Amino acid sequence: MDPDGPRAPAWSRDAPPAVRTPCSRGRRRGPSRRSVASVQARRSTEYPAVPELPRTGAGPDPELRPWADLPADILGLVLGCLPRADDRARLRSVCRAWHGAARVHGRPPPPLPLLALSDFSVSIFCVDGTMTGVRRIWLPSRDLAVDVRCVGAFDVWLVGVQLNEGRYFGDGRCFLMNAFTRDVIPLPPPSVTTDFIDAYSTSLPIANGTGTVHCAVNGAPYVMSFCKVVLSSSPDPNSNCVVAAISVHRSAAKLALWQPGMTSWCVCDGGCISKFSDIALYQGKVYMFSKVTTNLFVFDISEDNSGLMVSYVERCIMELPEVMDSYGQRWNIVEWHGKLLLIVTYLGGAEGWHNICKIGVFEMDLSTNPFRYTEINSLDGDCIFISPCSSNSFRACLYDRVKNDLIYFIYPAKNASTFDKFVYNMRDGTMMPFAGEIKEDNFWAPNGRVLNPTWLFPSE
Repeated sequence: MDPDGPRAPAWSRDAPPAVRTPCSRGRRRGPSRRSVASVQARRSTEYPAVPELPRTGAGPDPELRPWADLPADILGLVLGCLPRADDRARLRSVCRAWHGAARVHGRPPPPLPLLALSDFSVSIFCVDGTMTGVRRIWLPSRDLAVDVRCVGAFDVWLVGVQLNEGRYFGDGRCFLMNAFTRDVIPLPPPSVTTDFIDAYSTSLPIANGTGTVHCAVNGAPYVMSFCKVVLSSSPDPNSNCVVAAISVHRSAAKLALWQPGMTSWCVCDGGCISKFSDIALYQGKVYMFSKVTTNLFVFDISEDNSGLMVSYVERCIMELPEVMDSYGQRWNIVEWHGKLLLIVTYLGGAEGWHNICKIGVFEMDLSTNPFRYTEINSLDGDCIFISPCSSNSFRACLYDRVKNDLIYFIYPAKNASTFDKFVYNMRDGTMMPFAGEIKEDNFWAPNGRVLNPTWLFPSE
């Protein structure tokens, strides 16, 4: 860690290329006296000399004070006017005094979201609703940069996984990386061969439903390939961060749980997991929406000597309204003001976001079963950003120039041959294209594999 505080993110440093000037071989010769005199004469007419201002008192000239002596309140005001996380990191990285002043003087509103692409490049959301060009994040080592993809995020932390040498052997490495300091926290590999030491497993019936969920820690060998990973909090020292991951490998889906101190994942499988649509960690529980039964499943999590373990599974019935001419649906779970929202996209028969029939936003009441829900048409000045690996709400009203009550979608289209990128206005129900600055090639690997993007929401 830099003793002067966080460094400017590696992906934000755009150093100009070195300029090389031709010179003759041999001994270097300086400019002639005649050329120097002519240049000085020309400059004297182009740039008149500025008269020296008289000093108004003893002590150093205020105009010559070092930048490190700028008052903390001024730096705090400047920081609050920078809506982008990379610009704020640049300010804090200038020197120790600026870093300390930025921390002390108040707390500015959270910076605007970033979109992390699967290959660890980023694009930044701007106040006018556009996206910046794509910049690659410098990974801390070369071995981490091979076959790596981003599958989740929380605050400034990105979740990365790497494929084994053969794609059918699942993921070989999993880690958390700070997008600004590039600090890395290793997680247990998603695919391992265990020796059944300290093995523990349990099978739980699904309350208010049928079937069972089998969970095991240090159990039989397992192979997983993570497609979405969510965190309950930042993985700070002594935190109770819980990590929940969804694996889809050879059409088989599993739920994996982990927290600091565990040497392997708690792996769960069952019929309700096999056809998931979205997953969220909320108030210490895992919520998973099934696209087959259109029901919400709730997993209670307990902690024992083996680490995390699922202690109870319940099916919660959802009776969502139907929409005429809709031939399919897509569901996303988003936390908003301490509540869970279910966002339902009603798909039309043709491909592309232009043919979406309706987008419904439902506030869920989790105190009853069946769940009660209320359709809402406003986000009280907020916006929602949705992607396959991370979705969240954002306080857009904290910035005067950022429009609110909008939902930004970046998601694979129904046929998975292209990406839908559009913004939905909750006030009037209109839709417009979005993120045209990001080329379609950024969402696809050379082998044709989909590279899902992840929204990143830094807290400061």
